[in-house]
Amino acid sequence: MEKCFQEQLKRLQTDYIDYYLMHMLTDVETWDKLKDLGILEWLEDKKKSGAIRQVGFSYHGNSDMFCKLIDAYDWDFTQIQYNYMDENSQAGRKGLHYAAAKGIPVVIMEPLRGGRLVNKLPSDAVKIFEEYPVKRTPVQWALRWLWNQPEVTCVLSGMNSVEMVEDNVETASTVEIGELKEPEEQMLRHVVKAINAKMKVGCTGCAYCMPCPKGVDIPGTFAAYNRYYTDGRYTAWKEYIMCTALRKTSSAASNCIECGACEKHCPQQIAIREELKHAKKRLENPIYKIARRFIQWFKMY
Repeated sequence: MEKCFQEQLKRLQTDYIDYYLMHMLTDVETWDKLKDLGILEWLEDKKKSGAIRQVGFSYHGNSDMFCKLIDAYDWDFTQIQYNYMDENSQAGRKGLHYAAAKGIPVVIMEPLRGGRLVNKLPSDAVKIFEEYPVKRTPVQWALRWLWNQPEVTCVLSGMNSVEMVEDNVETASTVEIGELKEPEEQMLRHVVKAINAKMKVGCTGCAYCMPCPKGVDIPGTFAAYNRYYTDGRYTAWKEYIMCTALRKTSSAASNCIECGACEKHCPQQIAIREELKHAKKRLENPIYKIARRFIQWFKMY
């Protein structure tokens, strides 16, 4: 940690960092392992000396584990993937509200899903935006949806032109909390429905099916499975690896023993056991299996 930190200071040409992010903290077990290695003492020393001003973590996973991580340390901020498509996946609205209720600022990453809510919208979704009386671009709608929520502290959006910077600044400086009313929210729900037309499983990410006795991340698996058909295989595999293989204990679909406990609580009445088989077949390909073995080997050392 110290070697990496000193290299970071050197490259940044500074002697302190305002916001120091623990990238993609996966679960409480990983945090406990870091504590055993001395992370708490190291962080406290850096904060005491002023070398690090604020400590936070970024997260990809389900909302329940996110809330547990929020409670595991006195964080200064956190960073989550959140947008109008991911309202109920990963940390989601539940995680956003939980962190904000504890006074922890929340930084938003992937507000445009890597540009997919702009450049890869299906024609039906584009038509909904075009026909709505209030004329805004898909970017403006997506960012205003975020800034509309008081729990959102900061929105990170990738920009590669002066025009994008100016447009994002204009949006952030003119939006007001609570400005989106039911008609606008309903319009965006129609957009989500149009985007999700290719979805394979109608999972809303409510997590009523959880916890799984064998640790399967059911909402996370279905989110990645659906993303395979809406965003492409690479995005789906990446998300699935982050949500299942990077944890201390695997939460992959292949852990399912078909006990059926999950299906008793699913409000969407999804045939979860059958759909997990389909997700496993699509997501746990040889590349995934190799990556998981490598991750498990790496964790041993």
